[in-house]
Amino acid sequence: MKTARRWIKSLLDYLDECVDEKTRVEMLENCGRDCISSSYIEKAKSCKDKAKDMDDFLSKLSKIWSSLQREGDDVYVVYEKCYCPLGRTLLKDYADSLSSSFCNCGRGWIKELFESALERPVEAKLETSVIQGNAVCKFKVCL
Repeated sequence: MKTARRWIKSLLDYLDECVDEKTRVEMLENCGRDCISSSYIEKAKSCKDKAKDMDDFLSKLSKIWSSLQREGDDVYVVYEKCYCPLGRTLLKDYADSLSSSFCNCGRGWIKELFESALERPVEAKLETSVIQGNAVCKFKVCL
C-alpha cells in the first residue's frame, strides 16, 4: 500500500510539472465524477424530485448532507477535514507536499452530484482546502 501511495503522489507531482492546469483540472474532476456512489446521486435526485423549488431542494439535501451550507444566496460544500479516504491517507504521508491539484477530484464529485440531480451543468469552485493548509475544505457551488 505504501508503494501505491508513493506512486499516486509521484503521479500528482508529475501532472503539476508537465500538464497544463486546464487538463489537470479536467483529469482530476473526472476521477471525482467516477468516485461518487450511485446511492448519493439517488438521494440527491430524490430530494430534487420531492422539492417544489431550488430552495426546497437545497433544504432537503442539507438534511441528508450536513456539509451543504447556505450563506445568503450562496451555496457551499464545507468539510472540516478531507473526507476522501485516499486524500486522508496521502495527507498522513505527505502533509507538507501533497499537490493541491488533488482537490479537483472533490470538485468533480460535487459537480457530478448536483449535475445528476439537477440534470444540467453546474460549477464548483475550490475556495479553501485542508491539503493547502486551511482549516476546512470549502467549495462554492454555482447553480
